[in-house]
Amino acid sequence: MSLWDLVQILRRWGWLIPVLAIVTAMSAFIYSRLQTPVYRAVATIAVQPARPDFGQSQAAKTLLSSYVQIMSSAYGGGDLHQPSASRVIQALQLDMTPEQLRRSAIFSADERSLLIELEIRSYDPEMAQRIARTWAELFIEWRRTENQTLRQEDQIDALLVDQPVAGRFRPQTAFNVAAGALMGLVLGGALTLLLGWMELGATRATEQWLLVQYYLRLLRRRGWALILFPVAAAGLAFVYSRLQTPVYRAVATIAVQPARPDFGQSQAAKTLLNSYLQILSSVYGGDDPAQPSARRVIQELGLAMAPEQLRRNMSLSLDERSMVIRLEVRAPDGELARRIAKRWAQQFVEWRQKENERLRREDRIDALLVDEPVYTRFRPQTRLNVALGGLGGLLIGLMVLFFEEGLENLRRWMEAPPGARQREKIPEPLS
Repeated sequence: MSLWDLVQILRRWGWLIPVLAIVTAMSAFIYSRLQTPVYRAVATIAVQPARPDFGQSQAAKTLLSSYVQIMSSAYGGGDLHQPSASRVIQALQLDMTPEQLRRSAIFSADERSLLIELEIRSYDPEMAQRIARTWAELFIEWRRTENQTLRQEDQIDALLVDQPVAGRFRPQTAFNVAAGALMGLVLGGALTLLLGWMELGATRATEQWLLVQYYLRLLRRRGWALILFPVAAAGLAFVYSRLQTPVYRAVATIAVQPARPDFGQSQAAKTLLNSYLQILSSVYGGDDPAQPSARRVIQELGLAMAPEQLRRNMSLSLDERSMVIRLEVRAPDGELARRIAKRWAQQFVEWRQKENERLRREDRIDALLVDEPVYTRFRPQTRLNVALGGLGGLLIGLMVLFFEEGLENLRRWMEAPPGARQREKIPEPLS
């Protein structure tokens, strides 16, 4: 395509570019106006060590991620003072579930500034402010309660930096209109070039245009394969998912916290995390009767299964940065998975409490159940299976389409007279 061809295309089809830009910009404006406004309020909490030395500052940095895990709890663990979505709902008498409130909250930690940010999104700006402020105050109260068992110089305080103020989160009308106009310009330019190229190809019978015509005829004759196989494969994937026995999983999150927040003890707690994983993953337990194990969980819950079987259905993961252990249990019964995960985690918390009885208060390493385990479906993932089945069917359909076309071309070549068995040439472009 020459420069002159491009000029001719723009003269004939260039009007599509501003038209599509205007249409998409207006659509974005109307869409923004039809949206229900969502507001957000941010509460910023400063975490400050009482003794401003390097060791305690590093310990506070290490504990920030753990604090975020504790704050983001939906129901709270065994500590009645622990901040959680359920406590916020009780304090403000909100008409929603803890899961709904938790989904509207976003937590982040800035280790450089020792800040925790809590962002609440709501359709009501005043409600967003109240929730953010209450949730932050609950965390501050929890820190005060924890500090009561520590010496003054070992305490880590929490401070609400400023009162949360709500601002609009969406829709961002100006941004949406600008993005819509830009998309319209791109689509208009692409459509203009496509229409111009097709017009030139039809006029000059170029090789590329003839190739496009060939593929269009191919789709018209055998395009059924691109519909039949994806639909059939997606249907089979759906039936397969429905025939599977559902498996649920429940996750218990355990926060490991040193009683004295200094750098040395925080590093020691991190080092012990892998050891704690080994202890948690025990099948029968060791010499200590208080040690958590699969056998103890079976005995306490009255389960009819072997300890090895229960252990195979449990997996552990570790987040050293947050000093958090996650215990995941999978079972055909969601409620049973939740009970097993909770009891197994409680055994570990109780074992740590017993171990701490032999230590001084400042040398202890505590374990805290961050939240009540909630079960979710692990498999089958019906939507994912259907999507993968449809994609696989599309690939099979393409293979069938080109395979049948190849067989048809081979049949025609075999039926042709020997003198006519030569490859058809694409006509030369017209001058």
